Amino acid sequence: MEHYPVMKEYVVQYLNLKDGGIYIDATCGYGGHSRYILETNSNIFLYGLDKDEDAIRYASKALAVFKNFKAIHSGYEDMDRVLEKEGIEKVDGVLMDLGFSINQIKDSERGFSFQIEGPLDMRYDRRNELTAGEIINRWGRRDLIWIFENYGEINRATKIVDAIIERRKKKKFDTTTELADFLTKYCRRQGKIHPATKFFMALRITVNNEIEILKEGLKKAVLFLKTHGRLIVISFHSLEDRTVKHFFRNNQQLKCITKKPVLPDIEEVIINPESRSAKMRVCEKV
Repeated sequence: MEHYPVMKEYVVQYLNLKDGGIYIDATCGYGGHSRYILETNSNIFLYGLDKDEDAIRYASKALAVFKNFKAIHSGYEDMDRVLEKEGIEKVDGVLMDLGFSINQIKDSERGFSFQIEGPLDMRYDRRNELTAGEIINRWGRRDLIWIFENYGEINRATKIVDAIIERRKKKKFDTTTELADFLTKYCRRQGKIHPATKFFMALRITVNNEIEILKEGLKKAVLFLKTHGRLIVISFHSLEDRTVKHFFRNNQQLKCITKKPVLPDIEEVIINPESRSAKMRVCEKV
């Protein structure tokens, strides 16, 4: 499967891998970062966590050659349960790459892309009940305005929400392309950004409760880090980056290693255009 681990050289550099160390790729996905970490140092043990069962199944097979790797179907907010079950008290480093995989986007059944027709789903973990379809077709006016303005960072979402509510009275939204086409009629394109982009982002964040779970995951990571252990977070939009920045700066147990976010090199952006919005922040437990 096609997957480009974002800023992989920086990830290994800032993780500061130590022989005998225990590390967590807390958003393992299809194993891109995990593979590069394991190839860099064979004398560590790496746990790969992910909520996407398909991704964990794939990573387990793809990285089966590495006996010092274990993939676990779990989210980073449950890192404490995972490590307690594994009998691990502390770890030397944690990586959290908050971007979702190109493989998830291309899978029409997952409903992440407004460019590929599929159900309005957007769940990372399909054990959860809430879907994007449930939100767009059933949630009230005030809640829809709130998520679009706060999670989608859309100015004055009232007009489009009223249009959505009027439309769903006649016919509910069934597919990703149906919703995207509707949004295109009511919203003007801003430069190269498709009108549906921010709306789909807001729905995805809401479906997966991403911001609250991110805050919980950051707390758990710091709790299990050894002194001088590193936490790396790669975010892809301003809401995530602000959450990470504020957490790092306001936690007295942490020292910021990167004063400003690390950005991908121009060469990487050319090879992998999806990396252009990535921002990496690194801290160390003191």
